[in-house]
Amino acid sequence: MPKLLVSPTLIASLSLTRHPAPMTAPSLVVSNLGARANPRVARRASSRARRVAPPRASGGERRQTIEESDASDASSGAAGRASSLPLGLTRRNLIDAAFVAVSIPLWKDIAHDLGYLQGPEDAPADLPVPPPGSGYVTATFSGGCFWCMERPFDELDGVIATTSGYTGGFVDNPTYHEVGAGRTGHRESVQILYDPRAVSYEQLLQTFWRQVDPTRDDGMFLDSGFQYTSAIYVADESQRAAAEESVRALTEEGRFPGPIKTAIEPASAFWPAEKYHQDYYRRNSTRYGFYRFLSGRDEFVRGVWGADGGARGR
Repeated sequence: MPKLLVSPTLIASLSLTRHPAPMTAPSLVVSNLGARANPRVARRASSRARRVAPPRASGGERRQTIEESDASDASSGAAGRASSLPLGLTRRNLIDAAFVAVSIPLWKDIAHDLGYLQGPEDAPADLPVPPPGSGYVTATFSGGCFWCMERPFDELDGVIATTSGYTGGFVDNPTYHEVGAGRTGHRESVQILYDPRAVSYEQLLQTFWRQVDPTRDDGMFLDSGFQYTSAIYVADESQRAAAEESVRALTEEGRFPGPIKTAIEPASAFWPAEKYHQDYYRRNSTRYGFYRFLSGRDEFVRGVWGADGGARGR
């Protein structure tokens, strides 16, 4: 699993540690240059080499000399590779640094979730306010983890904004920790502000059904608890009629592997979640992708709707 988190950075870091080209000893370079510039110098150097040449070594000594030379070459190669890294760093240092750099945002988010890190991002987000006379309306759905519910609606033409939050409970201003502990009666939800002239409520329902497992009443995919169950919160009788008709049609079709247990309830107070939860699939794409992969959501959606059924949710 850590491989999924660090592989792109590791590839980049490893590319910085290419083996350097073999180096030529400076003394040989000078000698060669001198020989090419002045043949007389070359003859004198050759003569001196013959005068000081050592006696021929025996077979065993030659083997020992070759082995020592190979060891020296290997040592020189390692030194050359080490010297190619700045400030005495090793490849292991770069890998460790890359892992830490990629992991910092992940651990920061986990600290938020556990309540150990508090800051401006822990304040509730602001709900978008439709301009006067815009004709925009809202729809509210619960489909398990709200991280996975924003993107499918964001990609629909006519959707103005999506907000992750909590609804259906009996506590004002609930926090993520309180809802997650199941103490407030809220569900994680997403509220959609949309233009009904560009996208219909029925189209929103179609997108909703393609993201959830409505046959469960104890959670959603990886997450267990009432706060992760599915629900449609209707703002008026027209939304209720459309929601009930969609349930009837899907039941008659036998689309899902069991009875649909999604609740249809009147819309109530919607409390925006903390700022760091908003647009999570964009702002924390690594953790979002990791969570979504492990949740089994996409696998279920493909099994029910086919390969393209939940494409907007990925």
